[in-house]
Amino acid sequence: MKRLLALVIPLVLTGAPAFAATPPPHHETGTRTTHTGHAAAPERASRARQPAGKLPVDVVVDSISPSYLQQSSETLRLKGQVQNQSDNAYQRLTIRLVYSTQRVGSRGALQAYADGRTADPALLGKTQVVPAAAQPGGHQPWALALPVSRMHLPGFGVYPIAVEAVNSVNQVVGRQRTLITYFPKYTFGEKTRVSWVWPVIDQPHRADDSTFVDDRLERALGAGGRLNDLVTAAASPSYKAVSWLVDPALVDDAAQLANKDGYSVKDAHKPKSATAQAWLQTLRNSLVGKNVIATPYADPDVMALSRAGLGQHVKTAVDAVPSALGRANMPLENTTVAVPPDGAADQRTLNDLVKAGAGTILLNSTVLPNLQAQSYTANPQTTKKINGKNVRLIAYDDTISKVLAAETGEPGGALLAEQRFLAETAMITSELPANPRTVVIVPPRRWSPGATFAKDLLKFSARAPWMRMAPLGAVAKQRKSEPRTFVPPKSQNGLSKRYLKPVKDLSLEAWRFTTVFQPPASGFTLGVARAESSAWADQTRSGLRLRQTLETQLRAAQDKIKVLNDRFDLAGKSGQVPITVSNGLEHGTVKIKLRAVSQNDTRLHVEGPGEKQSEITLEAGHKETVNLYMKAAANGPAYVYLDLLGPDDKPFTTTRVLTVRATAYGRTALLITGISLAVVCVGVGYRVIRRRGDEAEDTTGG
Repeated sequence: MKRLLALVIPLVLTGAPAFAATPPPHHETGTRTTHTGHAAAPERASRARQPAGKLPVDVVVDSISPSYLQQSSETLRLKGQVQNQSDNAYQRLTIRLVYSTQRVGSRGALQAYADGRTADPALLGKTQVVPAAAQPGGHQPWALALPVSRMHLPGFGVYPIAVEAVNSVNQVVGRQRTLITYFPKYTFGEKTRVSWVWPVIDQPHRADDSTFVDDRLERALGAGGRLNDLVTAAASPSYKAVSWLVDPALVDDAAQLANKDGYSVKDAHKPKSATAQAWLQTLRNSLVGKNVIATPYADPDVMALSRAGLGQHVKTAVDAVPSALGRANMPLENTTVAVPPDGAADQRTLNDLVKAGAGTILLNSTVLPNLQAQSYTANPQTTKKINGKNVRLIAYDDTISKVLAAETGEPGGALLAEQRFLAETAMITSELPANPRTVVIVPPRRWSPGATFAKDLLKFSARAPWMRMAPLGAVAKQRKSEPRTFVPPKSQNGLSKRYLKPVKDLSLEAWRFTTVFQPPASGFTLGVARAESSAWADQTRSGLRLRQTLETQLRAAQDKIKVLNDRFDLAGKSGQVPITVSNGLEHGTVKIKLRAVSQNDTRLHVEGPGEKQSEITLEAGHKETVNLYMKAAANGPAYVYLDLLGPDDKPFTTTRVLTVRATAYGRTALLITGISLAVVCVGVGYRVIRRRGDEAEDTTGG
């Protein structure tokens, strides 16, 4: 019996010849009709019996035309491909379109259908046999068409449809769900205002200001690159209502690539990037007449910084915006509107954003829900007093953001996301047709939609009959405030305190080094902001590499401002010791102080340089000598610690140890010389006297 079952079960699943007595493929709608003319449910296998998990046949929908329906005289056309991903061969494999005349009742029901938690449509439309896909690994394109008049759709709404693959016993072995929106002409309904915030943001590509840590940015700026697609998709003057969210660090990096002297990637020098220059010009042209919001420099993870007690760093990143945009020849953009990463904030984050100058803050609708609006999508704006200031809080739609975050690079992925976008916006309109509302859309931070998908979304927003584009400024000016509740996220997503602790230490070191310059500026202040970018929230290793590179570059720069001496022989027990200080940097004038401290003041006393000599101003590539007075109490080596100090009188570089060897050689040498001279003089005198005596003796004898 067990052997028999083992043979029979595979035959049932694959639709083998023993169970091939199935009806021939249906024509037209392929279903029986009732006396009302509506299609009756086809005879189908119970879905409760179908295996859970991934089905063995992959069904992909590549196109739906039209994207939404407006009249019953139209024909709904779907195209795609089907592939048998199993090891089983099917006797017959058929593709069929199924639909429903029941509108989706709410956005929650829409989500449930998309998640596969509700029943599939029950009405059968067109079918097509796909014999090439019946074999293991078999693949075949398909095309189905259905007159809208045969669907008997009752009116404006969103309707579930699906394309299914069935075997010869009518069992579903593959399925792809999607949605179709029907908005017949003369439908009553006030259009939903759609306000886009278009992100042009990337991850930092430099550690300090001078050297790139990778060479990936140029590819993203070129034809077919993510950033090029984003800019060109929204560049049309007809999309004036679109607000742009631009990271100044991105345009700053692009400007550095386009520098006439070229740029450096690690240890390699490259010529000026024509690609970056062209992209910057396209961006400048695209922003003319548009509302542009600037993120703080490098788009920092503001909530993580606030939670780590680094809220002042948010203000520093905001203050860096004007100069960064200036280097890219971009006009100063709006920094009073804040859009924290993922729309997440707690109370400390709001406080820090307001301190940094924010007057309007965009948050995720899960952080700013309207708990009273259970059956409809509420308008996005409310107000909240923060730091004694009335601040506008605007909620952007979390569900639509997640729809846009779908993997559109997979076959059929972009189409499914488009249909879902149309369905979500249509549902908002249908909830309260007489009450027009606004929905704010903020795609994912580093969105990669592809050029076609991005253009389609904006085209639908401008042309679909149930919505129209609206600028973010119009949303902010709405007088009526919604009773939205601020619900701070409890999760600790984003940069961890463990990651930020060394960044905090590095920021203090970089600040101390920066203050020695005249004026106080260096390529490391912005490097700290780059290490705090929200890009590293899910790329911790990349963030660590950038931070470590910044630390290495800072150490190397610090070491170029140094004391050159490391030993000195003190001829005698006291004297002046010349100390040479060098600025080996290629750029930048520094103003520093020299501090000298003896390791053992009893053995070797050091009198530091006078007040005028202590302050040293050095241009790049220059040196200066400072004299120290030292007095030794004993012969032998002694040690002096030499520090270079910044304006806060604290060392900004490594302490130099000077070895001083004191000796009494000076006095001893004088004594020996004196005795030697005396001996010589005595010897010479003795010889002179003796010679004269000899001469007198010779004279007498003569």
